[in-house]
Amino acid sequence: MKFLFKIIAGSLICLLPLTSLAQEKAIEKAPATSRVQKKAAKKKWKEQRKMEMQHEKAVKKHHKRLQQKKTLKTMRKEKQKGEKLRKNKREFFLVRWFKNRHQ
Repeated sequence: MKFLFKIIAGSLICLLPLTSLAQEKAIEKAPATSRVQKKAAKKKWKEQRKMEMQHEKAVKKHHKRLQQKKTLKTMRKEKQKGEKLRKNKREFFLVRWFKNRHQ
């Protein structure tokens, strides 16, 4: 009987570390929930960003609507000029030669 008790006690002592390993697996699942949280946060950020962009577009549209026709033409020309400069293209050579420099 004492021999059987020693075997059972020894096997329980050997199996004790296995129970602690089972608990560590539950901790490993934590990144999965953080991944879900990150995904939700990213989705929320995207929706917020979309709303901000729509608001900015509405503000620009309202600003344009308030302008006079002459101002709109000037704005359009400046926008085209800016796009050309961003493409790293120079103005037409005749424009550069005969540009009125004393305005």
